[in-house]
Amino acid sequence: MMYDKLYLYLLQHKELPVPGIGTFLLERKSAEGDFPNKQIKPPSYSVILQSNSHVPGKNFFTWLAYTLGITDREAIFRFNDFAFDMRKQISEGSVINWNGVGTLNKGLTGDVKFTPSITEMIFEKPVAAEKVIRERAEHMIRVGEDQKTSVEMTEMLSHKGEEKSYWWAYALGLALVAILFIGWHLSENGLDVASTANGQKLVPVETSTTYQVLP
Repeated sequence: MMYDKLYLYLLQHKELPVPGIGTFLLERKSAEGDFPNKQIKPPSYSVILQSNSHVPGKNFFTWLAYTLGITDREAIFRFNDFAFDMRKQISEGSVINWNGVGTLNKGLTGDVKFTPSITEMIFEKPVAAEKVIRERAEHMIRVGEDQKTSVEMTEMLSHKGEEKSYWWAYALGLALVAILFIGWHLSENGLDVASTANGQKLVPVETSTTYQVLP
């Protein structure tokens, strides 16, 4: 009966010191996400034994007395006898199988060897969860020595992209103007090669005589 009561205390308070044996702890492993199955796994627990131990406090004996229906004084004696008997059995080579906690036996160096019966205890059910992706969630981005929000950076990059994307429009406009000019010129002067040359006639200019004929 004592084993069952102490196991219940360990589950409730996550710690149970047993003089001469060590301190049993209910170690908690945090909840973790299981995104492929769209759920969050609940916290899990495992029992470990630390070699150091101390005498339980007054609250422990009050709880034990209430649970067993005895006085606090009787609870102290009952628990001390329990711890002494456990230590004696282990020292003599016996293996103690504590249901729900684990097995205890004598190690090679004479210390207490503990093997938990359950490596992972889960008391809750998984919770359904969907991963939310916020495409426009605003956060800070470091740019050189400055810091800008993700929204500001998106706007800056989009403006630069727009400016770069319009260069071909200017080039296309100039090309169209050149084509229209060439078309107009050909329509006015025809396709003759001479039409592309200067049509003005050259007239020689008479100059005054700069020399005399001797007799």
